[in-house]
Amino acid sequence: MLSLFDEGAPEPVPEPFNLAAHALGRAEALAQKTALAIVSPTGAARWRYGTLLQAVQGIATGLREAGLLPGDRLLMRLGDEVEFPLAFLGAIWAGIVPIPASAALTVPEITRIAEATRPRLIVAAPEIALPDPLPCPVLPALALREMETAPAAPPELGAADRLAYIVFTSGSSGEPRGVIHAHRAIWARRMMWQGWYGLRDDDRLMHAGAFNWSYTLGTGLLDPWAIGATALIPAYETRPRPLTQPNSPTA
Repeated sequence: MLSLFDEGAPEPVPEPFNLAAHALGRAEALAQKTALAIVSPTGAARWRYGTLLQAVQGIATGLREAGLLPGDRLLMRLGDEVEFPLAFLGAIWAGIVPIPASAALTVPEITRIAEATRPRLIVAAPEIALPDPLPCPVLPALALREMETAPAAPPELGAADRLAYIVFTSGSSGEPRGVIHAHRAIWARRMMWQGWYGLRDDDRLMHAGAFNWSYTLGTGLLDPWAIGATALIPAYETRPRPLTQPNSPTA
């Protein structure tokens, strides 16, 4: 017996569109709700939606004032700290293309990525490998904290099909390759909220992946924020067992 199921075509992506603005589309209405908590056995660093939105808009302003234009590329050399998603969304908010890259990459590895992507600026935390030779100026990660309080920038709107960010594969099966993601990628993820994992706005979703991984960015951060849920990310080198205890910071 043949069964056919068809709900019809999905709702088309709005035009013009901006991935970061869509991800934080509920931030003003949920300004006092916890959007992100980076948890460890000793506590959690919490960010409310209103604070997250202000920081992203401020970083967008700061990157524009640093001379970056829509379409320019920003190579990210950051660890698993809150500056990572803030810089990622701040760049996209401004129409800049972030290139999140693993902090574990060596100098030759990140040099090859820089040669392939030609960034206009690198934002870097201390003691994380940089390309050699440097292809462009380097912005210290601490400068992002100063940008967070800058006046809010409006989102750079445009075609939903235009480039939003680039993530490189691990290279485990060969040479790492850059995977380009359009702004509309976040809109397509909405179909997974119910069909994949039943995501709701009152959920608290924990993801253990590194920030530079596209799966973490999508499932761990962008999806919860777009629906208005709370994203939980373990701090670097936090083991699972302490977070499952009754008195853990996520309880």
